Amino acid sequence: MATNERAAQIAELIGRISLRARQNMATAMDQVDLAGLTPHQARILGWIEANEGRGVIQRDIADVMGARAASVSSLLQVLERDGWIERRADPSDSRRKTLHTTEKGRVQVKRFEAEIWAGASLRLASFTDAEADDLRRLLTKLDQELAD
Repeated sequence: MATNERAAQIAELIGRISLRARQNMATAMDQVDLAGLTPHQARILGWIEANEGRGVIQRDIADVMGARAASVSSLLQVLERDGWIERRADPSDSRRKTLHTTEKGRVQVKRFEAEIWAGASLRLASFTDAEADDLRRLLTKLDQELAD
């Protein structure tokens, strides 16, 4: 098989797997107790929690969402008011505010993840441990290649 043909087949498989994974995650999200958050708020809370170590700012959320700054501001105000996130002055630039999950937010994100991934882990039940390890290693390698 030619390299280009193989690459095209792999890209098509990744696209299909990605679509199915998003569909499965959406279905799982429908069954998770979001503790009063909307699915959109829960996803943003999770994104902030996963990325806060790099100094997330409001503009980052707007970029990820593809949304206007005003929409993001309203969403973040609700998350902050309800105790899910907090804004802190950036130590390197006091005019800049970074976003952080509160302890309440971190606990909730971990609970979301546990409930969502519990269903997803069953999808790998047909893999041996060695196959799952190989798949993880190869996907990590591909992810690194695509990131460069």
